[in-house]
Amino acid sequence: MSGLLLILCEGEGGRVRAGLELAATVAAMGRPVRVLLKGAALRSAPRLHEQFAVLHELGAEILACQTDMADGGVAAADLPPGVEAAGMLHAMRGTDGWQLLLA
Repeated sequence: MSGLLLILCEGEGGRVRAGLELAATVAAMGRPVRVLLKGAALRSAPRLHEQFAVLHELGAEILACQTDMADGGVAAADLPPGVEAAGMLHAMRGTDGWQLLLA
């Protein structure tokens, strides 16, 4: 089944809200969802923990970009529950035929 890979780069605003809403909808439909947090989205992760909790409950995989974590001095212990550190390669692995959304 075709999944959704959401690469979330912004930390606030309509694009973030729409991207997270779409990811939750797709996951609720039973399709696989993977979210990769980069840049401002990674820095905003603690503030977005409730949205990530809902996605996690729906079966979505939520990843924090290891490169951005290193650049920003973010430790794995600082990530909200359900968010795991991973690289871009891991995020892209197994997503052939998936929809890709950059927000």
